[in-house]
Amino acid sequence: MSEWPVYRRSIERVNQLDQGERKLPDQTKLDESFSELAIDHLTFRYPEGDRNVVDDISLTVHAGEKIALLGPSGTGKSTLLKLIVGDLNPVDGKVLINGKPVSNLQKVRSEIFGILDQQPYLFNTTVMNNVRLGNPNASDDEVKAALAAVGLKDLIESLPEQYDTHVQEAGKRFSGGERQRLSLARILLQDAPVIILDEPTVSLDPITEKKLLDQVFKLLKDKTIIWVTHHLAGIGHVDQVRFLESGHFDMQGAPRKLYREEPRFRQLYDLDKGKPSD
Repeated sequence: MSEWPVYRRSIERVNQLDQGERKLPDQTKLDESFSELAIDHLTFRYPEGDRNVVDDISLTVHAGEKIALLGPSGTGKSTLLKLIVGDLNPVDGKVLINGKPVSNLQKVRSEIFGILDQQPYLFNTTVMNNVRLGNPNASDDEVKAALAAVGLKDLIESLPEQYDTHVQEAGKRFSGGERQRLSLARILLQDAPVIILDEPTVSLDPITEKKLLDQVFKLLKDKTIIWVTHHLAGIGHVDQVRFLESGHFDMQGAPRKLYREEPRFRQLYDLDKGKPSD
C-alpha cells in the first residue's frame, strides 16, 4: 500500500485535538501500566482572552473509571480535553499520567489515549486499511475480529468487495453510525488504556446514538473513559459526572446521587428523557 506512510502520519494526528506546531519538552515513556490521570489545580486562558476558560480545576481518574464532562457549548469542555491530552499547556497547574507530566509523554501519546470524536478520521482506502491504522501490526484476522466486535461483520461481508471496499473520502460510503463503529474498531485495535469520547454521537439520531453508546461502553468496559457531552443521554454508563460551567465544576458526583440531590441535574435529565420537569 503505497499511501500507507501518508495515512499513518494522518492517523497520528487523530490523537491531536489541536493541530498547532509547538516545541516539546524532554520526552519520556510510561514504564508501567496506566493507573491514574490527575488534573491538579489546572488553569488556562487563551493569550487573547481576558478570563480563565479553565479555572483551578482538580480531578483524579483511576484506571477503569468512567467520567462524563457535561456542560453547554463554550464552557471549556474542549479546552479541558486539549489540556488533558497535552495539546495545550496550562497557565497554572498540571496534568499527570502515573505521576508524569503529560507534556513529557507526547511521543507515546497514542499508547495512552484513543480518541473517538464527532467526525471519524476515515481515508479513501479500504475498510481493512482504515481499521488497521489502529495497530499496523494487526493481522487480517485481528482486524476482522474488531469489525465483528463492533457489529459490522455482516454489513462488510455483504458488500461486493467485502473488506477491500473503499470507504471513500471521510467515510462517505457509510452512514454516520457506521463510520463511528469503524472508528471504534480502530480504537479496539489500538488498545490504549484511556479513551476520550468527544461528543461522538452529536450528529446521530437518538436510536443510533443509544446503540452506539451502549456498544462503546460494553466494548470498552475495562478502559478508562473521559466522555465530553452536552446532554445526558447514556449518562447511566458512567461512574462520575462533572458539570463544567464558567471554567469550574459546578456539579459533581455519581449520576444517581446528582439526580436525587440536584434539582438542576434532575431537570436536565428529565428533559433529555422527554419527561415533564417538576
